[in-house]
Amino acid sequence: MSVHLVILGLLSERPCHGYELRQEVERRLFATYINLSGGSLYYNLGQLERSGYVEKAWAEQKGRYPTRQVYQITATGREYLQTELRRLLFDTESREKVFDPINTALAFGHFVSPDELRTALNTHLEWAEKRLAWVVEQHSYWTDQKKATLTQAKIIEHGLVHFKAEIDWLKQFLHELDMQDSFGEPIQHPASSAEEENLGQ
Repeated sequence: MSVHLVILGLLSERPCHGYELRQEVERRLFATYINLSGGSLYYNLGQLERSGYVEKAWAEQKGRYPTRQVYQITATGREYLQTELRRLLFDTESREKVFDPINTALAFGHFVSPDELRTALNTHLEWAEKRLAWVVEQHSYWTDQKKATLTQAKIIEHGLVHFKAEIDWLKQFLHELDMQDSFGEPIQHPASSAEEENLGQ
């Protein structure tokens, strides 16, 4: 799973304690698609440790901070990382499923009023614009630092493209909702020139 891949990938670079892992997850944009909050992080670390993929390396204590357990990847963990990395790199089947919770709700969107749907879409639009602004900030940071690898830069680019497309889709949706005469009825798009010529024949 992606969470395990992220943890093992980070630990393959260097041993880390939990807080350092969370910082790296945020810094490298992994938080945009996986949940590694405190509880989730240590739960997954526990799973990896029980599987023999990571192990406690040493305890670290700085100043007044509590003692932190530093984890490192094992030889078995490195083998598993390589296997999972290649599996996900070549996995197209799971990408065929375009699932977004909003799609399920939209399938029955005609059971709410146009105004309520419009409010919901504007809420999603505001969220997408905030996410895009955040990704733009990350893009600027990594560009200034000049430390991102090609693949890391492409992850950020992927986020930019995704949220721009989401914003365009939501704006077009709102526009068509405003143009629709009867909510829930198919939108009558203007006929093209070719269609008008065929109708006239």
